[in-house]
Amino acid sequence: MQANQVQFPNQKYKTQLCRHFITNGNCALGARCQFAHGRQELRANANGFQPNSEFIMHQNPQGALPLKVQPINPMIANYKTQLCKHFNPQTGLCKNGVTCTFAHGEQELNQMNPYFQNQYMLMQQQIKQQNQAQVQAELTQQILIMILSNMEHIFPGQLDIINVLKQGQEKAKQGDNQGASEIIKLIIHDEQRTKEEKQQYQQIYNNAQRHYDSKLKEYLNQ
Repeated sequence: MQANQVQFPNQKYKTQLCRHFITNGNCALGARCQFAHGRQELRANANGFQPNSEFIMHQNPQGALPLKVQPINPMIANYKTQLCKHFNPQTGLCKNGVTCTFAHGEQELNQMNPYFQNQYMLMQQQIKQQNQAQVQAELTQQILIMILSNMEHIFPGQLDIINVLKQGQEKAKQGDNQGASEIIKLIIHDEQRTKEEKQQYQQIYNNAQRHYDSKLKEYLNQ
């Protein structure tokens, strides 16, 4: 073994990207991490060459010319693909400093990386679905409180039922939508309910459903 050969802890050292760094943009292990924090840290392994250069060769009629490509942040699909609005070319300063994901001048502009673009779009779609589910849960909570509150007018003077309805409102406020829904079913499906009481409930439910649909549509159109 040559004396000047760099020693690595193992053959896989820095040959794969760190999943924590890719997911969160940082890693708790820092410099002690065995995985690469960005493509610039990737090295060759025993099975073959791993590109780690900032330069690539492009063929043109005059021959091969080296063109510099800015390192791509694996977290962001459009990293350095748009000019920064906050960068001052006269002072060379940007309020976001080195953490800025936009290009500080045309020399920093990158081409969109197809792989990271697809990953970014998939991540955005998942976030949108999660946000929509959260909005729907919050709207359902509001609707249940509205229904339970309005149902009190169906049973004036019937304190036992009104107390149960108030319990349902508390469940909804605490996020127990299932429990609140069960209370509504328990009251409305009771054999003692009159036709008029059921009709009043149906009107309350229809109004609440229209409110839900309207608010959800408003959110989706944002």
